[in-house]
This record gives sequence, structure tokens and C-alpha cells, in this order.
Amino acid sequence: MSGLAFLSPVEARSAGGVAPRAASPLARALEGATDIRDLSLLGKLEVRAPVDAIDAGDADVLSVTKERALVVCDQARVPELRGSLPGLVLDVTSVLAGIEVEGLTLMRRLTDLDLGRLPAAGKVADVPALVAAHGSRYRIFFPQEYGHSVVEAVRDLQEGVRVE
Repeated sequence: MSGLAFLSPVEARSAGGVAPRAASPLARALEGATDIRDLSLLGKLEVRAPVDAIDAGDADVLSVTKERALVVCDQARVPELRGSLPGLVLDVTSVLAGIEVEGLTLMRRLTDLDLGRLPAAGKVADVPALVAAHGSRYRIFFPQEYGHSVVEAVRDLQEGVRVE
């Protein structure tokens, strides 16, 4: 574990009359949206170790390279996984926002990534992202500061896909 524990939401503690609460960075952008699921409050751990050595149980292991992966899990599992996964493990829950959308046509308009070879890292709506297929839906993880931009692009393209 590194000295970056202060980035982890599970490390937040009440102090001085202020109590931490989980809030999605996408809440405002997703207000009134349909067909977009907010994944921002899931636990997200970046693991730098051989991907084939990562055993995260029922958590999703999204391979970025042979030596790097994003483990996505219920936030309550973050402390357990952070302590048991091999290599360097960083809690990036607060760093990455995420959404889940449906539709191959929508995804083809959002990205040039080869959707048959997921998970993959690349640009989605001109923002660096990691994309994974989850059944018939697509999970997109990206820096939370681009959240409004990504959601706005998805909503605009969803409307265009529905019209056709």
C-alpha cells in the first residue's frame, strides 16, 4: 500500500462536526437521464502486477496491459482487496467516474475502440477512458473531472440514436 491512502473514500472519517458522505461526481449531469447507470460509487482499484496473478473473487478485473488492471468491486470490499491483491494497489475510486450504457450503435459513435476487443483503453467522447463489455452493456471509466462532458456527449448521442 502506498502513501496515497488519503484518496480512498473508505479512509474518510468524521471530524469537527463534519461527516463524510458518498456522492457521485455525475449526479448533476445524470439528473433526468435514462438508460445511463452511474458506476462512480463502485470501488475501483488500480493494480500494477501481472494480471494473471490477480484473484479478486467476484470483482471485475479489467486488464489494461499485461502488468496493469482496474479491479471494480462493491466499495465495502475495497479494504479487503487492497490488502490482499498482489503488487502495487491504489484506490482510484475517487479519481475515476463511471457509467454503463447500452447499444453498439451508441458506442460506435462515442469511440473508435475495437468493441470486439474489450476491455480496452482509449478515447471515449474525446476523453481518456477504459471501456469494458458487461453483458449487452458497456462500462466506461474516465477521470471524474470530465464527467459532465462525457455524460453530455452520451445523452446527445442517445437522443440521435433514438431518432433514427
